[in-house]
Amino acid sequence: MGRVTILDTLLRDGALSEGVSFTPEDKIEILQLLDRLEIPYLEAGWPYQWPEDLEVFERARELDLKGRLVAFGSTRRPETDPDRDPNLRALLKAETDTVHIYGKAWSLHVEKVLRTTLEENLAMVRETVAYLKELGKEVIFTAEHFYDGCRHDRGYSLEVAAAAVKGGADILVLGDSVGASLMHEVAKGIRSVKEAHPDVVVGFHGHNDMGLAVANAIAAVEAGAEHVQGTIGGYGARTGMTDLSTLIPILKLKMGIDVVSDEALRNLTPVTRAIVNKIGVGDLDYHPFVGYKVFAHRTHSHIAAVLSDPETYEPIPPEAVGNERRLLLPGIARASYLESLAQRLGVDLTGDSAANQRIREELLRLEEAGYTYEDAEASLELVLGKLTGRFHPAMTVERLRLFEVIRGKHQPVVEASLRIQLGSHDEYVAAEGTGPVTTLFEVLLGALREVRSELGPLEDYVCGIKLAAVRVRTFYPRGKQELRARVTVTFSDGARTWSTIGISRDLIQATWQALFDGIEYGLYTKAEAEGIEPPLFK
Repeated sequence: MGRVTILDTLLRDGALSEGVSFTPEDKIEILQLLDRLEIPYLEAGWPYQWPEDLEVFERARELDLKGRLVAFGSTRRPETDPDRDPNLRALLKAETDTVHIYGKAWSLHVEKVLRTTLEENLAMVRETVAYLKELGKEVIFTAEHFYDGCRHDRGYSLEVAAAAVKGGADILVLGDSVGASLMHEVAKGIRSVKEAHPDVVVGFHGHNDMGLAVANAIAAVEAGAEHVQGTIGGYGARTGMTDLSTLIPILKLKMGIDVVSDEALRNLTPVTRAIVNKIGVGDLDYHPFVGYKVFAHRTHSHIAAVLSDPETYEPIPPEAVGNERRLLLPGIARASYLESLAQRLGVDLTGDSAANQRIREELLRLEEAGYTYEDAEASLELVLGKLTGRFHPAMTVERLRLFEVIRGKHQPVVEASLRIQLGSHDEYVAAEGTGPVTTLFEVLLGALREVRSELGPLEDYVCGIKLAAVRVRTFYPRGKQELRARVTVTFSDGARTWSTIGISRDLIQATWQALFDGIEYGLYTKAEAEGIEPPLFK
């Protein structure tokens, strides 16, 4: 198969997702993340719909991006000259070399939404593309609702495509705008347009309303499409659109299409996770290729097979997309499971020494209390590190208080006070917030800020640790009748993520344990990776 270019529209189409919003600062940060994937086209916004996007384009021009910045807009309005159209004027203010415009390709939309004639719509498409080409722009034209239109009036939808070609469109994209098409329909549309216009690059833009966006994109490429649009994480209107974090590795590793370099592909997992954490909407647990659980193996037979040959249960090498294999422990005291994972964490438990026996006994005790580490490997590494002397506890809590204050009719405020021993320092700090989790997190970070000198080179690092996710479930420990809370907290420092757990009869206590361990783990491992030993850890 030939060359295929990718356009990411996360900062425009992704912004149509429920619960998703971007500030200009968010967009600049996400643009830089996306550029690590070497995506050729980066659609940064819709200036007419969101005027603040002009600030994004202005700031983005100062970035050394590999991909081309793209501004989005629509065809001119009915009975309006292109140079007088407010949408096109806003589009041109973005000052991008490449523009992406859409036009209606379904007669129903032309007559009921635009309230104009079919002939005028064709003129709108042709004249808008020609106008932008005269200004020296590379023009990507998306025929919105192309496939919906084909089901009702195929001839007219093909006329719209022809009008864009006549205007001079560089890339002609066929839109499955409500995700209602099947793979054979997508392929047929691509082939039809390519046969009619063999010299034009034909692309595909698909939504995921029926869960087929990625499958339809693959069908489009197999039919000859040379351009695909989507978003990292699959964000988009309604149920989203083609998920590039799934499509890109399929195109490259399974179809042999070199859409990005090997190095860029290895950035896929960390970039996708950073974007999802930044957006704060969505869950990566079971996400193909980049998910936390996609290369996780749990049963004896699966683990044995993967250790023998990873191809037995893995569709691709996890490191190819920047992910990692995880061997889970349904029973942590089982020697074969424990030894494999401990070895990966730098601990040799294969011998029968008294020290190893003591470690196994402690892990068995924790398992009986309900501790499992399938989704919180950092907690297990922390336990092993302390049992083997790799980590030396540097923080001791003397007293923690948490209470909620009601101030008249205003929103309740949660206050926390903490007395903690940090190395040779005895610190007392307080913090307040709108919820218990963030308040506990802030009071702990506040204590660390009080001993900046003891943190040495890690002083700035502490301020960059963020909460990425908090999950709570309840369970009954083996043989116990008393309900326990299990809290998993995921942290991010911008370059990596890790998770820790806390278990207690009390939800707040379980949360505090997970928070405390997570901060401790982050500091320990960062210091270890940097080869430094802050005074606090001596």
